[in-house]
Amino acid sequence: MKLWKIKFRYILVMVAVIIFVALAISRLMSAKAAKNEQSSAILLNRSDVVVAKSGVIDSVVNFTGDLSPVKQTIISAEVDARINKVWVDEGQLVKAGQALADLDTLDLAQAVSQQEAAVASAQAQLLLSQQKKDKEKELLEQGFISKIAYDELVTDYKAKLQNYKAQAALLTRTKKQLADTHITAPFDGIIYQKAVQPGQLALKNTKLFALANLSQLEIKAAIPSDKINSIKVGLPVVFRAETDSVSHNGTISRINQVAELGTRSYMVYISFANTGAELKAGQFVKGQIILASLKDQLQIACDAIRDNNGDYVLSLIAGKVVSRPIKIVLENSASGQCAVSGVDSGEQVLAGNVMTVKSGDSAKIVD
Repeated sequence: MKLWKIKFRYILVMVAVIIFVALAISRLMSAKAAKNEQSSAILLNRSDVVVAKSGVIDSVVNFTGDLSPVKQTIISAEVDARINKVWVDEGQLVKAGQALADLDTLDLAQAVSQQEAAVASAQAQLLLSQQKKDKEKELLEQGFISKIAYDELVTDYKAKLQNYKAQAALLTRTKKQLADTHITAPFDGIIYQKAVQPGQLALKNTKLFALANLSQLEIKAAIPSDKINSIKVGLPVVFRAETDSVSHNGTISRINQVAELGTRSYMVYISFANTGAELKAGQFVKGQIILASLKDQLQIACDAIRDNNGDYVLSLIAGKVVSRPIKIVLENSASGQCAVSGVDSGEQVLAGNVMTVKSGDSAKIVD
């Protein structure tokens, strides 16, 4: 009986030892498997991941161009005359009607006086001819003169009338030429070129000044043919002048419907109210035409979007790489951001340059 009890206890001890050893081996294998899995996880840098964030996104068309005044003109001499006085310099602001220069008036003043005398003479001859015609008409009605004699007087009167009109028109022209010796600004603006000096002989059509109004500027931008159909008059524009960090707003004012000769580009004109003359004519600008604008959109870098029979991204969720189908809502080609649906705010998305991973891989981010 004692022998049986001893054997039973021995068996219980052996079973306990076997169970203990089995549990120890199981724990050891689990730890080793976890260690192997951890060591096989793909290591990613912070730069390999982009985070989906909500915000405003615009769809834009980029452009470049130069600022030019909408209102500008070349002021030329209307008569041949020597320049007596120049009242303005380059870079000077002027008002409409302000004197810019005065030309010599001696010859033209004499011409006006001579023409006034010619008009007075023609007027006197016309008056005398009219008096003769009216008197001879009475004699014709009484039968004292012939119809031929009267017709000669009528013809003479008509000739005198035409001569008077011609002399009066010539006087008006001469007076205008005299008035044209006083050069004035046709509108408010800035003198950006002065081409004459006092004492210089200015021939007719000689360039004297160049005047521009800088309160309203315009950008002429070439748009490729594959983008032109999306651009409409009235669309908003954001641009910056070279070496300037301040953004300015403009509007599409008109679109040339015919492509530039020898190119596939269309000219688009952007108007800008240059309040306070912030910008200068001739400055080079870069900007975007805003086709659409959406608020509160989840955004990721466009290069993180992959294509395999449909757009998708690879996201890092709980240490695993997961393929997530997405839909592009709007793309901003200037910033490289895309508004998408199919991901959650704050989700970690693998950048497009991470090519050595696939869905199901283990991965972790290291600092």
